[in-house]
Amino acid sequence: MAMTICFRGAWRVLTGLFLAVILSAAALAQPFIVQGVEIDATANSAFEAQRQAMADGQVRAARILIERLTLPEDRFDLDLEFMTADTAAGLIAGLQISDEQRSSTRYRGVLAVEFDRRAVARFFEQEGLPFVQSPAAPVLVIPVANAGSGPVISQGGWGEAWARGGFENALTPFIAFDPAGPAGGVVSVSEALSMNEAALRAAAEYYGVDAVAVLTARSGAGAVRSGGNLMRFSDEGAIVEALPQISASGGYAAAAARFVADREMEWKRAAIVRDASEAELSITVVYGSLVEWRRLQSAVAGAALIQDARLDALSRSGAAMTLVHRGTRDQLSAELAARGAELVEDADLGWTVRSRR
Repeated sequence: MAMTICFRGAWRVLTGLFLAVILSAAALAQPFIVQGVEIDATANSAFEAQRQAMADGQVRAARILIERLTLPEDRFDLDLEFMTADTAAGLIAGLQISDEQRSSTRYRGVLAVEFDRRAVARFFEQEGLPFVQSPAAPVLVIPVANAGSGPVISQGGWGEAWARGGFENALTPFIAFDPAGPAGGVVSVSEALSMNEAALRAAAEYYGVDAVAVLTARSGAGAVRSGGNLMRFSDEGAIVEALPQISASGGYAAAAARFVADREMEWKRAAIVRDASEAELSITVVYGSLVEWRRLQSAVAGAALIQDARLDALSRSGAAMTLVHRGTRDQLSAELAARGAELVEDADLGWTVRSRR
């Protein structure tokens, strides 16, 4: 059973919103949340053991976040060992403890930590460390492994690695396909392996994503080898991308983690902004209803690369806006795409923002 801890001072209040994000399997990607940090400390008293375990867990969570959001070559001169409990606590918005075990001298548990985006941004700016501020668009992953009767979807160690890996909060979020869920019968093994567009599109629509990865795996000789294909959807059709083969020791969980880490590295190299200069862009937000306008307005206003968004004119079907943004046009387009919007150039309207289809 999970327990919420709220402290004054060093530990911030854990909000109900954070609880909902952590506990909901359908939550959107939250790269500023670090989960599964095991804590364990022994001291002269139960209170001191808990204090030491919590402090150590917060420091390790902060180091995990720094490594998640930055590139190795950028943090080459940054000694992560310098991170203190006080510095880590200053970056934290809230935390949750689960699987608690305690005695008179020992305390154990598992931490989930939410970091404050603004505090983290200030920390990176002070350190002069470029970092990625937003995740890529989520991808539905359909894991296929061989069983005694042949290939199966999302079963055994390969399926569990994706279902329990916590990859929905990665920089490149992956949502595990649930064969026992309402959409379980949408895709058969043969349809997944043949990259059947109709079946995979139906699964993508159910999960609210624009891409599906079908990943196969086999274990042998002390390693798990995995590969597969990724299909991206649009109104014009679908594009299939062959994914690189990976090999990892340590079982299926290590192979899944290696795959996600490689994709995260690719995303960071494409999304990190190194030029602090800003550019102005006039856009037309195109929509068909008030609900769609509000959704697109939220996508624009919430984009980390957009420093200012001014509404210039509004009609029933479109809004003229002026944006001030950092990064390249491609980086801005990628961030908006991850937020469900599409930045495209129109022959008549110029640059437009529309809902992704």
